[in-house]
Amino acid sequence: MSDLTEAIAAEALGDFAGALEHYSRLTESGSPLDRVGIFQALARCAEKLGRLKDAGGWRRKAGQAYRALRDEEMKADERDYLALVEYRNAVQDLHGDASLPAVAKEYSAVLKDNFSAGAEGLTHEGLFAGFFFRALGDHLTAAKYLFDTAEAMSEQASTTGDAALRDSTIETYEKAMDSAAKAGRADVARVAQMRAYDLKQKT
Repeated sequence: MSDLTEAIAAEALGDFAGALEHYSRLTESGSPLDRVGIFQALARCAEKLGRLKDAGGWRRKAGQAYRALRDEEMKADERDYLALVEYRNAVQDLHGDASLPAVAKEYSAVLKDNFSAGAEGLTHEGLFAGFFFRALGDHLTAAKYLFDTAEAMSEQASTTGDAALRDSTIETYEKAMDSAAKAGRADVARVAQMRAYDLKQKT
């Protein structure tokens, strides 16, 4: 059997260590899109084995590989979103690792591309980014994603009348206000405070 079939057979049987060994021999073979799949498989097996730092490195490579695809291989918006998913997993897996600041910079660039058209449809990604960058102490970036996401959430809450979503939106505005103040953006903090206040009047 080839390394590919051995790897897949081992993974299907839950032999993640064996699968990892075979997948690791395939990182330079196949098409660029095939290599994305290999990096994802390596990350998946490493995660199953509890090797999160190794997994984070493979998730990062998968994200980089998505970003390197050409338009004829995958549309830009699709590969940007799939790269975002991989980078979100990477920064989770690499929590506390020395490589995290460098990966966070790459993650930030991927976020910027995904949010270029606004936060609509990206609520969970925006919230995660906001709280992630708050934890890193990057309050300027945190404020941007928390505020932009709260704006999208507010519109959705207004349209649907969802009280729980409105409460979450208020909390997000308040976190955006706090991060903006810490980042020296008093203007953004004031607007976030006003938005939260206005929503509270509707409860």
